[in-house]
Amino acid sequence: MPKKNDKRVSEDSSLNTYIIIFLVSIIIILLSVLIAFLIKPKDNESKATESANLVEKEEFKRLRFWSVVIDVWNQAGHFRTMNRVFENLQYKFVNASHGDDWDILWAIENPFYIPEFKTDALFMNVNEHPLRIEQKANHFPGIGLLVGKSHMNYMNAHLKYILPSFVLPHDETRFKEFLAKNPKVKLVEKNIYNRGVHIVTKKDVLQRKHDEDSEIFFQQFMDKPFLIDGHAFDFGIFVLITSFNPLRIYRFDADVLFRFCIEEYYPFDPSNRDKYVVQSGCLPAYEMPTFQKVLENYQYTSKQIFENYIEEKGYDVKSLWSKIDDAIVKIVMNTEPNVINRTKSFNYSTHNFFELVRFDIIFDENLEPYVMEVNMSPNLTPAEERYEENALIYEQLIYNTVHMIGGGSYFEFMSRFNDSDVMVANRKNIAVDVESCLKDECYKSCEHPSCKLCSPCVKAENRYQMREAFREHLYEGNLRRLFPSKIFYEDKELYDTLTENNQFSVDWYRAKCLEDEKWC
Repeated sequence: MPKKNDKRVSEDSSLNTYIIIFLVSIIIILLSVLIAFLIKPKDNESKATESANLVEKEEFKRLRFWSVVIDVWNQAGHFRTMNRVFENLQYKFVNASHGDDWDILWAIENPFYIPEFKTDALFMNVNEHPLRIEQKANHFPGIGLLVGKSHMNYMNAHLKYILPSFVLPHDETRFKEFLAKNPKVKLVEKNIYNRGVHIVTKKDVLQRKHDEDSEIFFQQFMDKPFLIDGHAFDFGIFVLITSFNPLRIYRFDADVLFRFCIEEYYPFDPSNRDKYVVQSGCLPAYEMPTFQKVLENYQYTSKQIFENYIEEKGYDVKSLWSKIDDAIVKIVMNTEPNVINRTKSFNYSTHNFFELVRFDIIFDENLEPYVMEVNMSPNLTPAEERYEENALIYEQLIYNTVHMIGGGSYFEFMSRFNDSDVMVANRKNIAVDVESCLKDECYKSCEHPSCKLCSPCVKAENRYQMREAFREHLYEGNLRRLFPSKIFYEDKELYDTLTENNQFSVDWYRAKCLEDEKWC
């Protein structure tokens, strides 16, 4: 039987064990807290690094917008409206003149037009380095024949939409023949940069000495224009060209830009240019009674009000737009060979460019349209507060343009050249004419003419253009396709005038039209 002292020793031993366990637990807890405290800054640092990497990753996925203007004439800011659109689309604003990388360049001047720009510091980034396949610039090389007033008028003199014009002394013989046939004609003197427009006499023109390098040309004056509220006006139509070779042309269909002369046309006074020249201080549509009385009660566009106005006067709106669209397509098409050649001289692909222009049109007293000029870089920011209403047109126009060229998001832009493109436009989307392809067994041979649109027979470049056309169809928004169009599907004579690439494009659109009338 154990002794009493042995029992006390046993109890003391158990107590000591509990104390040791308690102390060890305290030490473990303290060590855990200490370790957690020591590790926490590292975790924070790790989280901060992860956050920075995430920001950097997000930054990389933002598209970069570079804007350039050399001749600052719009004191309200050439890009104020445009910047607002690009900011809302989450673009990063960069300056490639300082070495920044860029995705979309929007310049007032054409970097590929004037030789001096090749060495201008603003455009060195464009002219010293080949454009990457995904980069987009808002001017095509060679577009000068479309937007140069004398060039445009001369190249399209055969069209019924162009008033006779003459560059002297080059056109002196033709000019004298014209005067002999039209002895009572009035003439207007124009500068290719749209300054100093005024009426001149035939005698003054013939007696004047003309320099070979003159920037002046002469044009028949529209002496009986179509008037609204007694005022002469011009009619601005925005046109987007997304491709040359093949050609794809779109008209902004949501609205048009009206600019009215300051003073009423009659009684006519040739010395008062405010009666017949649209110049600084011109009247916007919403200050004219015909438009104002409707806008006070309804939120219609100027285009809608104008169409209703001329319908009430007995004119056919559909016929008018048919003539305007015909003029736009033919004038742009006449520029295509020069654009293709100039683009090749820069060793660029036409994929890299788009062009947003404004066709300025006037109407004679019978509402027949005449194209006066094509503006390369139309003003897209209201120059004065009184024109601020036009910002609604400009913002929607820019937004539609950016989406059409694939710049609505980083995914849209980059997917044109990577595997994710199949989510938007894959081979099955662009495949057409199943009946002919199966009937002629085009997978065996592409020799039959009907096989040229069949997938096994389509060249890589044509397949790319078909995908681009499909994508553009998805993003048309307020843009209306003018070319390729149904009239070229149906008119054999017009079709035969097209280049091989344009014929292929028209054939593909025709096949899509037969499948779905929305493509017509």
